[in-house]
Amino acid sequence: MPVPQFTTDPLPVAFRLPEPGPDGEIDNFIVGAWHPERSLRLTFSGAPGVPITWQNGPNWFMASAAAPRDQRGLVHPSPEGGCVALRGYLLPGVHSYSPTEAILRRVRETAHSSRRGIFSLAGVSRDGASLELGTDTLGVGTMYWRRLGQLVLFGTNPRDLAHDGDESDRIAARCLMQTSWIGGDRSLTRGVQRVPAGCHVTFAAGARVRLSEPTWRSLPGGTRPMGVDSLPEIEHAFQQAFDSCLTLFERRLLLPLSSGFDSRRILGGLLRRGIDFVAVTGRVLQREHRDLDARFASAMARDFGFRHRVVDADLAQFLVDDRMRRSLMDAESHEHTWALRVIHAMPGEFDAILDGVGGDILGDPVGWLRLIALSIHNRDGPTELDAIVANAIRSDFDGILSADWWPSAAAVRADVREHVQRYLPRANVGELAFLVLRQRRTIALWTQQLAPPGTVPLYPYLDDAYLALLLSFMSESKHQVSIQRAALRAFAPDLYSYGGNRDVPPWMPPGSPAPMRARAVACQRQLRREIQAGRGAAMLRDMLSTGGLARLGLAGRSRVAAARWDWWIRPMLELAARESNRGSAWSVAE
Repeated sequence: MPVPQFTTDPLPVAFRLPEPGPDGEIDNFIVGAWHPERSLRLTFSGAPGVPITWQNGPNWFMASAAAPRDQRGLVHPSPEGGCVALRGYLLPGVHSYSPTEAILRRVRETAHSSRRGIFSLAGVSRDGASLELGTDTLGVGTMYWRRLGQLVLFGTNPRDLAHDGDESDRIAARCLMQTSWIGGDRSLTRGVQRVPAGCHVTFAAGARVRLSEPTWRSLPGGTRPMGVDSLPEIEHAFQQAFDSCLTLFERRLLLPLSSGFDSRRILGGLLRRGIDFVAVTGRVLQREHRDLDARFASAMARDFGFRHRVVDADLAQFLVDDRMRRSLMDAESHEHTWALRVIHAMPGEFDAILDGVGGDILGDPVGWLRLIALSIHNRDGPTELDAIVANAIRSDFDGILSADWWPSAAAVRADVREHVQRYLPRANVGELAFLVLRQRRTIALWTQQLAPPGTVPLYPYLDDAYLALLLSFMSESKHQVSIQRAALRAFAPDLYSYGGNRDVPPWMPPGSPAPMRARAVACQRQLRREIQAGRGAAMLRDMLSTGGLARLGLAGRSRVAAARWDWWIRPMLELAARESNRGSAWSVAE
């Protein structure tokens, strides 16, 4: 085939490198640009605070953060031309910091449909004629893209794709505010899209875009009843999945340890194998404002003799971390501010973080109904779809939001329905919806966007084989068994015996809500200051109805009202603060 010729009139493109947080925080980002017809003249600005690696060709460039201890990055040029950027891992045995030759060989030799692991992938062909962006079966690995004319910008963090004149995606914003997740493949910026779960998007000359068949289509539909041999089969599959992760790293492992079942099963796997690791627990208040995670994780560490650290933050530090969490996640999740203290507890000495995401929904799907507003009752697919949409997007905000500024609840329901519809027909549509909406778009973001350069998050519960096995069983059967609980009780009874956030001992009295109320009030005040500094007060007034403005005003004067209405005030203020302080990462001359 003839080598494409790019115009001799280069397109001037400038990229502002992301700025670090007050303690040097930066996400392990990939960012790049590609044009189908024109060469690029690229300039950088900004000081990221960490080493940066980058590669470029006539019509493309890719850059990434690099590990501080050895300055290895995520961008891997091919000797024949072209380039691949990989964040995450491909099984067996290839991860972000594997030798370039191993990464290039695996990506070349493995078809999209058979790539196992959790990864964000970008690849430019050796002649620069095409760009491929991809992610894993559930889309946990983040990859976003947008177009400015024919120029394609892409990256693992949507904040790195910002451009002057951007407008907010209000359907995405209302969905996030009401549910804690963004529906479908939207971002909070109109025109910035996330690569769909299990798909690869290919861009070629002539502005053509091709979307691959999603790999999640091959996942079972949840029609197999559980039997007496099912629990041993599940435990065996989990141990195999765990071993697959350990082929990547056998030492320098960090376990974020809660008192729940998901991280406790991983703890059992580490103790069983005699592997050296360090556990870190963030102190949070749960279940009637009680300190459960730190208390019971510390008890396990004392009794089993593994290294363990509890991290905490006073109110002033929490406010600093909370602002940084919003920046690094581009405000796409309201959760996991505690993660910044965990990150600072691992100063460059760890290769991998063992994340227990996915264990709960795969093990006990129906039990999450009261927490997540995604109904799962193992009904027929269309009925389940109706229930998901109705439970997820309620009308609670209708009296608070301005009807002139926001899309209606019905419009958001229609958008969620359109996205979830693609997962039918299957009996376990509720489970898959939970995995690709809440797990993918809210929970997994903490390790995807907050893990520092040089560290690879590992996800044993999301191993393709384990995922397929657990999704083969009927949702109702799993609920009756409660797999995470049953597996611990049967195969690690010494760890099962501890109390925790799933089994609060009856002798524990409730705690005081005062610390959480103080935190809510302080966070709201900080967000109000950010909105004022960004001159977003007028926009905030436009966002709220008359009644919403009255309640917001009362919350500014009354700590009781601020705490009572924190469920809607803080998500609203986070969106307004992001909107009023948004900067630009890119400048394109034309």
